[in-house]
Amino acid sequence: MRRLWSASLTILLLALLIRLPWAPCAPAAEIDDSNLFVEAFGAYQKMDYLLAIDKINELTQVFPDTPLRDVALLLLARSGLKSGDNTLAARTVNQFTAEFPDNPLRSSIEDELLNLGALLRKGEHLPDNKALHAAAVKIRKEQFAIEKAAAEKLEQERLARLKAEQDRIAREKAELERRERERIAAEKAAKETIRTATVITLEESRVAMAGQSVTLPFEISNRTHNNEEFTIEVNAPAGYDALLSAEGAPGVGIGRAAIKAGQSFKGGISFRVPPDRVDGERTGLILKVVPARFSDVTVSKKTLLTASAPLVRAVARPTTQKIIPGGQLRYRVTVLNIGSETARELTGRIILPPQLDFAEGENPQFHRDGGDALSFTIGSLETGKMAEYHLNLKVRDDSAVGQEVRCRLEVANGQLQRTETFTSSAATVQAN
Repeated sequence: MRRLWSASLTILLLALLIRLPWAPCAPAAEIDDSNLFVEAFGAYQKMDYLLAIDKINELTQVFPDTPLRDVALLLLARSGLKSGDNTLAARTVNQFTAEFPDNPLRSSIEDELLNLGALLRKGEHLPDNKALHAAAVKIRKEQFAIEKAAAEKLEQERLARLKAEQDRIAREKAELERRERERIAAEKAAKETIRTATVITLEESRVAMAGQSVTLPFEISNRTHNNEEFTIEVNAPAGYDALLSAEGAPGVGIGRAAIKAGQSFKGGISFRVPPDRVDGERTGLILKVVPARFSDVTVSKKTLLTASAPLVRAVARPTTQKIIPGGQLRYRVTVLNIGSETARELTGRIILPPQLDFAEGENPQFHRDGGDALSFTIGSLETGKMAEYHLNLKVRDDSAVGQEVRCRLEVANGQLQRTETFTSSAATVQAN
């Protein structure tokens, strides 16, 4: 009878699991009625009746409307009977017959269960079967010990896997750190090699005349063991219009150069010194080379540029500082070049104040240049030389006493397209 009931219950269980569409898809960790019943049935088959009772109770409490309620009640009644809990067995079988009076499973109920149910309905006391209960407790303890051992084994395996994973991660991290240190060290060594083995040859200083176009030759030597590509740039003062070009291609600007190991690149820096540079003015020009691989590595060379230019000064001094209306005034005009270059294409211009008139017949070196302006030619003036001129003027009769009289001088350098202005010494109108 027992084998027949167990077989029929197994078939019914499989049919119910197939009938429930959600049962096969439920994840193992999810609590549902199908899983709980399978666990209870598995425990019953292993004769772990106390665990079967716990699982069925959990099933009926969490899922009171489960379609497995009929088989769950029968399994609970039989587990109660097998564990020696006659009261539980009788109460549960009575519950089954009350809830499922037409259920075909009623024919599979053992007579022993039906008799216990009948005694309970009569109000009789049903003592526990201590032998069966002791056996059930023993099996539960044994199963618990097996479960505990299995859990401990699983935990040990988990910890072992965790440690192995941690060790693997630590090894990989250490390997990555080692490789990164090696990469940084190799990069640092490569940078230092480029920094020390990239040599720029460039004039340390150059004197260039204002307004003059100049080309400074340079050479970049790659003394490393690797082919390198460099960005080349020049920092020059504003107005110099510096241009980098390769040797043999002047005027064609470049910004990069590929240099093979052990070879050099030759080029030139072309620029024009602005014409307004002062004689002796010094400024710096810097050639910078940056390897394409490392933008933070810079090799540079500086050239000190010194401008050479004429330095012209003009002095107009009256022979007397006191003049009278209607009188004469004579100026001594000197133009000096105290620069390091010859001043060329010089012309002068004097703007007279309203108190003075120009006497053309007395001044063959000067020519009226419209209004109160006079012009004169200076030509070239070598460094350290001066030119002297004399200008005779008449003081106007209506000049007010006490007025200060000054002339303005302009000296134009046609070569440099530069004009400088000076003011004469003062003369004061006195009463007759």
